[in-house]
Amino acid sequence: MNIICLGDSITAAGDQPDCDKWTGVLQRLLEERAPGEFKVYNRGIGSQTAGQGLERIFLDVTPLLPGIVLVEFGFNDAVIFPGMLIPRLTVAEFKLKMQEIARIVTLHGGRSVFIVNHTQHDKLEQGTGELYEDTYTRYEAAIRELLAEIPVPGIDLPRMMAERRVDLANFLNLDDGIHLTTEGNRIYGEMMFAGLESILKAEVM
Repeated sequence: MNIICLGDSITAAGDQPDCDKWTGVLQRLLEERAPGEFKVYNRGIGSQTAGQGLERIFLDVTPLLPGIVLVEFGFNDAVIFPGMLIPRLTVAEFKLKMQEIARIVTLHGGRSVFIVNHTQHDKLEQGTGELYEDTYTRYEAAIRELLAEIPVPGIDLPRMMAERRVDLANFLNLDDGIHLTTEGNRIYGEMMFAGLESILKAEVM
């Protein structure tokens, strides 16, 4: 089964070696559990919104279907550039693009899983003067709304982090409060594995 990870810089994981990216951690855990049965594809691109992910879906995702698509967006959608009063994507636009990603994945024989992004701690001021982390809460809420509105399962990382008592000082790059350390990628990959395993078990019960 192909596992396609569609997302932004959190999925791309920057300069981390492939084996240390959360997608590499997920591949290793899946291989230990079921050798030869899963292949993880990293299709993350830094700074991208859900709209940009949608624009490349026929290049980066549908050729790998059928399979499961882990959809991770929201952090860049919520950005309001200096001098601007509107985000890169409004909440309504963000929800529409996410829904369209799920529709296309289903149409091509795949299954979407929406990721509720990890807890972050970005105190930068937006173009409107609002703190980024306050703006982003509306996008996290939007993902949760989508999970209640459409038949797509989710992996709730903030809930899992709270349950595991994840230390943000080790999990996050403290220079920006969003991106993951090597340790953060390891924990993220373990949570993704647990979330995916739970979804797959629920489907066969």
